[in-house]
Amino acid sequence: MRRAAVIIVLALAALPIPARGAKEAFKGELARIRVLGAEERLAYFGLRYFMNDHQKRQYLLLETAGERERWIENYWIDRDPTPATPENERRIEHEKRVALARRLFGLKKAPGWDARGETLIRWGMPSDRAETHGTVGFYEFTPPGEIWRYRAFDMIVQFSNFNLKGEFFYASDPVGRSSRRELDRYRNISDLAKYGVLQDLYPIEYMSPDEVKDLADWNPDEIDYVASPDTRMAAATFKDLIGRWEAEKLKRSVDNFYVYRKEYPEVYSFEIGQTLLPLYFDVAGFRGGGRTVRTEISFEVPVADLLFVRREGFLAAGVLFKVLVRDIENRVVAADSDLVEPRLPEGASAGAGLVPGQIVLPLEPGYYRIGVEARDRASGRRAAYRTNLELESYDRSPSLSDIQFASGIVESEEGGRFRKGPLQVVPHPARIYRTPFPLSIYFEIYGLDLSADGLAYYRVEYRIAALDRRRAGMVMERTPPATSSSFETSGFGASQPQRLTIATENLPEGRYRLVVTVTDRRSFRAATRSEDFSILK
Repeated sequence: MRRAAVIIVLALAALPIPARGAKEAFKGELARIRVLGAEERLAYFGLRYFMNDHQKRQYLLLETAGERERWIENYWIDRDPTPATPENERRIEHEKRVALARRLFGLKKAPGWDARGETLIRWGMPSDRAETHGTVGFYEFTPPGEIWRYRAFDMIVQFSNFNLKGEFFYASDPVGRSSRRELDRYRNISDLAKYGVLQDLYPIEYMSPDEVKDLADWNPDEIDYVASPDTRMAAATFKDLIGRWEAEKLKRSVDNFYVYRKEYPEVYSFEIGQTLLPLYFDVAGFRGGGRTVRTEISFEVPVADLLFVRREGFLAAGVLFKVLVRDIENRVVAADSDLVEPRLPEGASAGAGLVPGQIVLPLEPGYYRIGVEARDRASGRRAAYRTNLELESYDRSPSLSDIQFASGIVESEEGGRFRKGPLQVVPHPARIYRTPFPLSIYFEIYGLDLSADGLAYYRVEYRIAALDRRRAGMVMERTPPATSSSFETSGFGASQPQRLTIATENLPEGRYRLVVTVTDRRSFRAATRSEDFSILK
């Protein structure tokens, strides 16, 4: 069936209204901007759309160019979409957009470009760009302008060359929407003959009676087509229907400009159409050699979300995990990667398992910013996150390491991944356990008081409390602790590794908090740690 097309012309009759954000954000801003160098001014105006008043003030009150340069560097580090790699794709694309806005839509006054340049910096170049001609009438003047269409966002942006000097303004107020009445002109079908956009219509696909019957129960507008099949059959010509539908589509696209301006003030190319790789990660600290903390960053990726490639007699996938650690000043202090290559027998199903990985870094006690990434090498899907972490020195007596959740803890004399002395502790950062499989945890105890023969005596107590509220009649009540137990033990040395396996049969589905307390039976001092986990049926 041939594809039909309707040509409609859209005019920009609304007068340009400056955005409210264009005025001075705080007293003294303009004076501080004049102090900036040419390159600094260009960078500031490019970022000003996305900075709040506190950030603007903070940047402009810095005294030296070096301080301002470090501020910009830290600003982009916090927005890096790949925090475990040295490249910052967001900054690279932003700076290219600013340079392009200056080149294509440059002005000799601040900010250095017109509204088209601002739109380019926010969302990139449009899918379609068209000129609109101005008209002069006895009662009305319509300035020339441009229309930009972003197909990926279903968004239309309108510009007006109102002063006829080559400077384009937004055709309506993008902040306060005070020119909303101008948009009402597109609701009138008769106006569509004069105002509109070139639109392609999809071919009509006819359905058989059986197909109609199969879809009869799926009514997005909640219309009972079965009881009244002629409910929506209003008398109208084909041209009227097309005009009405096109008006609705056009209005939605124009309105999306306001939606994106508020909810998505900037969008970059790498964010469009990407499918994220599911990733669980966790960070646990243990006492290392000297003053260092053995920092274990553990990962899990669902097997079903990986792309397996056929090899000789098996299916193989590859997951690359990366970690980059910065200090409080955003200086890189450590980085590492780990390639995990799971295999499946040929013809096997991926199932519901998780692929674990782990990177171990020796770090000194302090405050760190950690960026983690995972990438499926076959499909290119990736995930990236950042977290803040404060590592303590474990110099208290006694003290506990972080609690590490595990999918399995076994004694093994073989080398390999996830080794902790004689144990192999496979991390489980998802912290989701299904009944009746037991809960497995690992932690280490430091600084125990020793007897004359070098023995430490201590008591371990754990308690599991529900975090979710459950209904008891008409009232939502928090359930009492579901599980509590303790035991006393001893061992040689002031440091003791400890593993626990806790039954989950009596835990209802929900979220829980595990609290572990270790008491030195000689000094009677205690240390406590707590972490959250979930139970699924």
